[in-house]
Amino acid sequence: MPKSLASFCRLCLTKTASKVPVFGGDQENVTNLLALIELSINSRSEPDAAVCFDCIVTLEAFLQFKDQCHVNNHYLKTVPSKNDAEDSEASGEEEEEDEEDEDEDAMDCDFLDEDDADGSETIDSEEEGLVAELEPPRSPVKRTLSLSPMKMTEIDPLDITKCLRKQTAKPECSQKKTVDVPKKPVLEIPKLPELPEPTEEDLPKLQDSYPDYFHFEKGKKSRYFDLVYHGKRFNSAIYGTCNTIWQCAHRRKYRCSAVLQVSKDYTNFEPRNEHTHGDFKTKGESELFTPQQALPIMFRISWKKNQERKAKRVAMSRVMKERLKIQRAKAKAEAEAERERIKAARRKKPIPKIPEFPGPQPAEDELPKLQDSYPDYLYFERGPNTLYYDLVYYGERYNSAIFGSRYTFWQCSHRRKFKCPATVHVTNDYTEFERRYEHSHGEQPSTRNVELYTPKQALPTLFRICWHRVKETSVKRLQLKELRKDKILTEEYRLGDIHDEPVEEELSFIEEQADDSDDSFTWAD
Repeated sequence: MPKSLASFCRLCLTKTASKVPVFGGDQENVTNLLALIELSINSRSEPDAAVCFDCIVTLEAFLQFKDQCHVNNHYLKTVPSKNDAEDSEASGEEEEEDEEDEDEDAMDCDFLDEDDADGSETIDSEEEGLVAELEPPRSPVKRTLSLSPMKMTEIDPLDITKCLRKQTAKPECSQKKTVDVPKKPVLEIPKLPELPEPTEEDLPKLQDSYPDYFHFEKGKKSRYFDLVYHGKRFNSAIYGTCNTIWQCAHRRKYRCSAVLQVSKDYTNFEPRNEHTHGDFKTKGESELFTPQQALPIMFRISWKKNQERKAKRVAMSRVMKERLKIQRAKAKAEAEAERERIKAARRKKPIPKIPEFPGPQPAEDELPKLQDSYPDYLYFERGPNTLYYDLVYYGERYNSAIFGSRYTFWQCSHRRKFKCPATVHVTNDYTEFERRYEHSHGEQPSTRNVELYTPKQALPTLFRICWHRVKETSVKRLQLKELRKDKILTEEYRLGDIHDEPVEEELSFIEEQADDSDDSFTWAD
């Protein structure tokens, strides 16, 4: 971090005088808050990094909201379920329907027709339709809900385990086409071991007396204490190793940024930022506690919070190291598989050791004779996928032989990489050697697996190759000679001047050129 930005907040980049150093006395507390937003700061590259109080209050509010959500979830589990209330309503409605059925039966009996004495029925046409059937007004029935009495459970303030939400089944919906998107693996948080109870040496010592300007309060249904400092209420404490930060109780409603920083033993108080609201009366009844009554519990809660934070940090670091090992092993395996795949792609089919030449084969008299012995500074090499031999002369490697009728020229195997002009001039029977030009590079080790061959093993094959190469060049030379003759004859006939003597002279000149080129060389493939 440049020195010009040292006076700015590391998170919001606002220039303010009220800051907390990240690597100061409150290093562990601040780094724990930064862990909520998954941000890490390097102490070597940014030793002067600091965070303003507004950012600290925001992070503490997030932690308080997280804790409050778990408390509300625990409270909702004590409320009776919806099915009990529906059963009570259904029983009340059935009673109302029974009463209405009885009233209708009574009304039907009053409007029945009377029979004559003779048994015949008489109907007065004038009175027909004058009587209207009226239903008596129904009396409203009050619906009552029978709720089961709530069971009040005592909450231990030292029990700081958080309630976890259970996954509920979602309602089934219409099937839609979903696209499978690869998700990152969820980081599993390991279960923390149960912490032992703190000893007296681990907790701060109580003072004989504390000032009167602060005390503690606690509601009937609340789990933690509220700190009242000079009449101002604070809650949602953030416990650190060296101090505790209390936040204003009305920070959400009025966005109050007031914070009270208290030492671990509650002897030093440092208020930061002013309140953005007036005084408010507390809602409901709350019990008052003196510092001697509340601080022993607060010390134990602070100790357990810090121990849990340390254990969680160690467990998470262990999980991250294991994940890093797995990722590195997986990457190494993938790299090795890719390397093997490239090797398999580059690996070619084995080439036959002796090249095949179509046409007539040389007789023994046409090939040079092998000597009884050859010098030790001469031998040959060949790889598993190569067709021709490499000549090693005094430890220097040569290849790409140029075969002639009397001589063979071997070129340096590193001529392309280093532009080396060194060559070896050898007779076709490999009895005389002449090295021409010096190498332009040092000794180069062989980078492939090769097989070694003595001159008696390799020279018979080289003699045959040389004989075939020279034969091919001679055939090409004869074909070229015939083409030149045809070209000269066609040109003379085309011009209309046919003279026997010039044509014979030209043909004799072509034959002399062909005879002079018998010692030409050909490149080996």
